[in-house]
Amino acid sequence: MIASLLTAFYNLAFVLLFAPLYAGINRKIRARVHSRQGPPVLQPYRDILKLMGKEDCQVSDDRIHRLAPYLVMTGALAAALLVPMGFRAPLAFAGDGLVLIYLLTFSAIGTVLAGLSSRSPFAGAGASREIMLLLAVEPVLAAAFFTFGTRAGSLGLAEIATGVAQAGFAPSLLVGALAAFLAIQAESAKLPFDVAEAETEIIGGPYVEYSGPSLAAFEWALMVRRVVLASFLVALLGAWPAGAPVWLSALLHPIKVLVVLVLTELVAVLSPRLRIRQAIRFYEGAGLLAVAGFLVAIFGF
Repeated sequence: MIASLLTAFYNLAFVLLFAPLYAGINRKIRARVHSRQGPPVLQPYRDILKLMGKEDCQVSDDRIHRLAPYLVMTGALAAALLVPMGFRAPLAFAGDGLVLIYLLTFSAIGTVLAGLSSRSPFAGAGASREIMLLLAVEPVLAAAFFTFGTRAGSLGLAEIATGVAQAGFAPSLLVGALAAFLAIQAESAKLPFDVAEAETEIIGGPYVEYSGPSLAAFEWALMVRRVVLASFLVALLGAWPAGAPVWLSALLHPIKVLVVLVLTELVAVLSPRLRIRQAIRFYEGAGLLAVAGFLVAIFGF
């Protein structure tokens, strides 16, 4: 019981405290690719603190509009408790990777509710785009996850991580890893799939009428979601090196997460934004790829 509480505290502290740091590193990488100096690595912390100190201007009396930012954060933090981050996930006994996907979906639905409860047409457009993208991306992520689960003989993330490290990669896992990475790119609201907020088109979409602490909660929750998604992919790719002691796994986990986040940022920097229809067509193809990997895994390859 005490070990589970300590692990839960570690997971929550890790995603809450390190998420802005990873965001700052990615900003710096984006700036360097664009031949700019960029903001300081610690700038996301300053942005969050600055927003928390501002007035929270509410444009709607709808309770859902007020609660939406905290629903997004709650879903992201609950998902963090189901991901192994160098240790076994503290809530592994309460659910497997499929429950994790449900919680991430719950977090995304909070964004949808924020847009639908707003009076702005830009927010409504962003919410509708988020729904369409969610319906296209979630099956891809689920099919990729089932591919790894089939190969490992379990849907538990700890068992998948151990099984992949011990048995090594197979053709189906390579396909599943690619499909999962493509899904995470959209789940992280990164280019070319950030169509729901698209600042240059719909001025932030669901977030357009939020300010102060509410906007800070949204931005922080999105950073946390990205770290959780990266940790999810790290777990699927295996607990490397196989048989490593717990302290080494815990030490390597932040580095592995950073590698995944840097890769998603590089894809974002080098990709123009897709239209919503283009994004849906893309994920129809990615879905076929994920299903193909799942079928190959069923036949033992």
